[in-house]
Amino acid sequence: MPRLKALLFNSTFALNCLLLFLLLFEQGLHVPAWLQVAGRMHPLVLHFPIVLLLLSIVWEGVNFFKTPYAEAKQIGDMLLLAAAFTAVITALMGLFLSREEGYTPEMLLWHKWGGVFVSLLLLGWYAFRNAVRRSTVVWSATALVGLVAISITGHQGANITHGQNFLLAPVLAETQKPPVLLEDAVVYTDMVQPILQTKCNSCHNEQKQKGGLVMETTAGLLKGGKDGALWDSAAADWGLLLRRIHLPETAKKHMPPQGKPQLNDEEIQVLYHWIKSGASFTTKVADLPPTDSLRLLANAQFQTIETDDYTFAPADEKKVAALTTNYRVVKPLAIGSPALGVEFFGAAQFNPKQLNELLAVKEQIVSLNLNKMPVQDGDLKNIGQFKNLRRLNLSFTNISGAGLQQLKDLKELKQLSLSGTKIKAGDLQVLASLPKLTHLYVWNTAIQPDDAQAFQKQFKNLIVESGFQGDTVVIKLNPPVIENDEQIIHRPTPLKLKHYIHGAVIRYTTDGTEPDSIRSPVYASGVMIDSTVTVKAKAFKPGWISSTVAMKQFYKAGATPDSVLLLNPPDPKYKADGGATLTDGQKGTLNFGAGNWLGYHDKPLEALLFFKTPIPISSVTVSGLVDINSYLMPPQEIEVWGGATSSTLRLLKRINPRQPVKEAPGYMQSYSVPVGTLKAAVLKVVVKPVARLPKWHKGKSDKGWAFVDEIFVN
Repeated sequence: MPRLKALLFNSTFALNCLLLFLLLFEQGLHVPAWLQVAGRMHPLVLHFPIVLLLLSIVWEGVNFFKTPYAEAKQIGDMLLLAAAFTAVITALMGLFLSREEGYTPEMLLWHKWGGVFVSLLLLGWYAFRNAVRRSTVVWSATALVGLVAISITGHQGANITHGQNFLLAPVLAETQKPPVLLEDAVVYTDMVQPILQTKCNSCHNEQKQKGGLVMETTAGLLKGGKDGALWDSAAADWGLLLRRIHLPETAKKHMPPQGKPQLNDEEIQVLYHWIKSGASFTTKVADLPPTDSLRLLANAQFQTIETDDYTFAPADEKKVAALTTNYRVVKPLAIGSPALGVEFFGAAQFNPKQLNELLAVKEQIVSLNLNKMPVQDGDLKNIGQFKNLRRLNLSFTNISGAGLQQLKDLKELKQLSLSGTKIKAGDLQVLASLPKLTHLYVWNTAIQPDDAQAFQKQFKNLIVESGFQGDTVVIKLNPPVIENDEQIIHRPTPLKLKHYIHGAVIRYTTDGTEPDSIRSPVYASGVMIDSTVTVKAKAFKPGWISSTVAMKQFYKAGATPDSVLLLNPPDPKYKADGGATLTDGQKGTLNFGAGNWLGYHDKPLEALLFFKTPIPISSVTVSGLVDINSYLMPPQEIEVWGGATSSTLRLLKRINPRQPVKEAPGYMQSYSVPVGTLKAAVLKVVVKPVARLPKWHKGKSDKGWAFVDEIFVN
């Protein structure tokens, strides 16, 4: 034991001398490849001195006043010496690692010298351990300095590896953002940035700039790294970022590197569609068209006020029904939800007592619309008792701002509209007590844009909408709303289209073409859907820019098979519920990784559909998904076979769906196969994925995927 202790001590002393020597001549230090390997072991060995120092302090603290002390002293010596030895090894490895690219002297300063200090402190502590042990004060002070030094050094290292304030981020107030609802979400801030933070920033931050790239800030993203810009809308593969992501995981330049948490399919889709749409840092999800790929991805990611999670019990149905009158509607926001929404109509019929009556269901009210009602400041006292209120519309009411303090207890409030009221900039300060407020609307008030911006700067999570100051802008109509919830129809169903702008005319088509302002039919109530169609609708109004197209695919359910047999199993990653997926009446979404899709790559989908008795058949429709960037293409070929038994099938029809000729956002696509008129008890549907992607595709010559979620027999 004495020889081992002497050897370790002398080695520790010599290595500390080497460490100081290398630091003095650091600028001329060249690290060979074999030492780079040792340097990259720094994150592994750094845990040893931390653990050994803690064990040493605990051991000596427990045994300090015990006798015979000599028996515990030997173990204490070895723990302290081992901590000193591993500390200098760790410091040397860190020095070798720091000579690689991506590390700047400024970001390493405190971590590097902290490591040197810890190494020298432990060496000195061991050398004078007996003198230190004679005084409780000296030993306690030395232990405290060691703990503080190794904690600070470790914290600085974590900042370099994982980003600024990695250790304290969960408890910092600025990181504790309230949950974002769909209507408040910003594409970059709430969809893209979280992906970069978890999958990219650990290597590309202000402290650790691998490849000269910083991804923590918008400026860093726009600047790019030593290999150039991160995205290029003119490039076939949309630039460096997506190119690196789609490399095989074993490739040297694949990002994130092998061994790091990888991007999932949904995250790749978000980045792809964000870059393809122009990589805006300010676009809100709510401003995207309903059929936009990013909007559809956001629909699955965010909740709305209607679908938010509520823990309170539902109100008595009879009580809710009694509160509904000709001038006040009280109803659940969604089927099965305990949350209630309240809307008032007819300003002449409004009475403050009507607000008092709502106290009977105050716990369940989460949305209250008092737009254009003669509400006074005194009426806000009742509103302030709706503790679960998320959305409050006081636009064009008679409040002056003096009563806003009555709302200070609405801790769940997310949206507040004060447009068209008499409020002033100074009245807004009382709203600072609302921790979850994300949107404040102050159009047509005395509050100037500069006042709104100043207030918004005080609260990072708050967006203040003060409107546009001007009178010469032609405004674009928002797209019509297709109110039909069901995509799969079992009987003739009314088409429900709506637009919120008075005087807007909705024109629509059902043949796949885009509506125009002349030839397309004008929508009116009574239009029925009774077949598989794609409805496209567009809004027009004189003096306004026509809207973007709202689109929805409808499928006629037809006959349901009694059983389905898959002759070829789907890819294990995209197997959904097997054959039952094709007839369960549940449509998939653009987020194909979320389930309800059967995915085929190497083999075709071959499905046998069995009916107990022969049925008349005229067409078979296959519902699929196309996402060109993810190699999901229209099928190369679809065949429909039919007969009385599975052994007597004959080919009824074969089609070759049209293939895309350029990149496009992901979209749903149905393929109708007319088979004439016949009766059959068994159908066989074959869907073949493309054998080779086109030359213009980034994966040219690779196989494509075919995704199917439903088969409809009519």
